[in-house]
Amino acid sequence: MKTTIFALPLILAPLAALAQDLPEIADADGNGTWSLTELQTVYADLTQDAFTAMDVNADGGVDAEELTKAIADGLVPPVAN
Repeated sequence: MKTTIFALPLILAPLAALAQDLPEIADADGNGTWSLTELQTVYADLTQDAFTAMDVNADGGVDAEELTKAIADGLVPPVAN
């Protein structure tokens, strides 16, 4: 039990950092990923081709991990909240 408690911050810290680095984008349909239309509320010039490149697992939506990678790879710029 103590190992689990001590390990929990090590697991959660990167997730918290990930969430802090992402722009605030509404997930209008509440499905846990962002659609092209949802991302275009922050990235107005985002094209279908760029969205497809961001959607690494090709599930039709961009999740937080994929958006973080897209920002790191320069596909989209970081946005201040």
